[in-house]
Amino acid sequence: MLRYVDVPQDVGLALAKEYAAATKTAKRTAGSKETSERPSNEPPKHIPVVAASNHRSTRTTLVPGGGGRYRLQVNATLRKAAHADVGEVIGVSLKLDLAPRELPVPPELAAALQSRPRLKKEFDRLTVAGRMQFLRWFSAKSPEVRKKRLRRALEVLSDRALTRRTKSPQK
Repeated sequence: MLRYVDVPQDVGLALAKEYAAATKTAKRTAGSKETSERPSNEPPKHIPVVAASNHRSTRTTLVPGGGGRYRLQVNATLRKAAHADVGEVIGVSLKLDLAPRELPVPPELAAALQSRPRLKKEFDRLTVAGRMQFLRWFSAKSPEVRKKRLRRALEVLSDRALTRRTKSPQK
């Protein structure tokens, strides 16, 4: 069951403003041109935050809840920290989370992709969420498991590249 909390509108709007200002400043500092997909006056759809309850925190994202409001999905960490379940009132503090959320590419995978430009391009085409899921799956403690997963990861990327190639119109 998906548990969530409707974030008070004033809190959601304040976090949205803070996030929009921070990302605008970051783009300006990085020297990138303003090529945002969203108009500058439109609030961000997703806001990365750190949610805390009873001195336990978790990194999560506020998602649109309709009507200009945001929702906080209450994951197991937050629910257990709040000692609550569906229908109960909990106290949660929210803080904007500007820390990068990208996972590092394991050295074995990075080396394999470096020698295979087409597969590297396919890996780079993955969405942020898709890349995170891919990297979480790939990561393993055992070198034997990582070796097996490396072969499978390269097969998956190769299949994706081949499928993309056969779907695109031939010139």
